[in-house]
Amino acid sequence: MLKIDRKLSVYISIVLTAVMFIGTVAMALYMPTLLDYLLSRNVAFASLAPFGQTMVFIAAYAEIALMLFGLGMLFALLLLVHKKRVFTTAAVELIRYISWCLILMGVIMISLTFFSVIAPFVGAAVLFVGLTIRVVKNVIEEAVFLKEENDLTV
Repeated sequence: MLKIDRKLSVYISIVLTAVMFIGTVAMALYMPTLLDYLLSRNVAFASLAPFGQTMVFIAAYAEIALMLFGLGMLFALLLLVHKKRVFTTAAVELIRYISWCLILMGVIMISLTFFSVIAPFVGAAVLFVGLTIRVVKNVIEEAVFLKEENDLTV
């Protein structure tokens, strides 16, 4: 199996996070065109009244905002990993923010259930990832506590 050096892996993650951030900004700029296309073709949405279309636009931009915030926190977390400061309270806080972004994104997607057939499935998947990140946050938070307790003992 292909094994990548830890330092190189962190650099790859940082670059991919930056690329995803730029892609998300580009998606935000083209969101009206994309949503108009999807709504006109009924690709992912049933025929919507103007109120429904407005709700879809609001939800889409809320998702973009949460994604940009989460990617910013992920970038900051990767910088801490690069500095070898993983088991710190700062890293735990960043992971907490990322998990809340994912949970809120999942809730927003599930709230679109009345407008889209695929929304509850996407929302459930995002909620699952958010919950998984919360569990990882709890594990790292416990490791930070044990590390600090161990540092005081020595």
